[in-house]
Amino acid sequence: MRLQKFDPRTVFYATLICIIALGFIKKPYQILILLPVIFYQIRLFSINVDKLKKILKYSSGLMFSIVVINFFLIGRPSDYVVISFSRLIMIIFLATSMVSSLEIREIGFVIEKTLSPLKVFKIPVESIGVITALSFKFIPMLQEEAERVVLAQKARGIDYELMTLKEKIGNITTLFFPIVISGIQNAINLAISMEVRGYGNGAIRSRLRSYGFLKKDYQHLIFITIFCIIFSFLCITF
Repeated sequence: MRLQKFDPRTVFYATLICIIALGFIKKPYQILILLPVIFYQIRLFSINVDKLKKILKYSSGLMFSIVVINFFLIGRPSDYVVISFSRLIMIIFLATSMVSSLEIREIGFVIEKTLSPLKVFKIPVESIGVITALSFKFIPMLQEEAERVVLAQKARGIDYELMTLKEKIGNITTLFFPIVISGIQNAINLAISMEVRGYGNGAIRSRLRSYGFLKKDYQHLIFITIFCIIFSFLCITF
């Protein structure tokens, strides 16, 4: 549950600043300095626990490979492995918090406002914002379609849990083509419905909800920016 309603740009920019600051970490103890600020931001914006569990589950293979490849195969020092692993975990937490705090239309709004200076070069930033927002909408749709196909195949006697790795790879096409075809059909239907509503005619469109920076937005952005700049400087210096 969201504790406070921030402007979508505040959520996006603050998350981006924290992710950039993670790139300056060189020693494990520096993680402990940045960690309270990251968890403060997550607590401020809120996070979807179910979504976080799902992302961590799907990212477990990547986390395991980071440890195995860097430490056992390449022979990198343990400090490097700890930093890389912690950096990935914190990026997952920050990204999940951002996605949990923003609706799809708000993501499109942020992209549009961020790219608004490009209007000088006659680049259709409104269309880019809409396309970006719709791309996020299609991710859960494709996931739901994949789950329906798997359940339908299980009802017909195909159980992936009982298959060997070679059999699973061979049966990927039975999942791939139905999902792609369904995604194309949904995209066509969405394009038709948007055309009926007048998208793409060049007219200035109004918004269902207006957004604006409040005092708390400025305070949080200033705090995160100053802290991350000082933190990055100290990481470079020491």
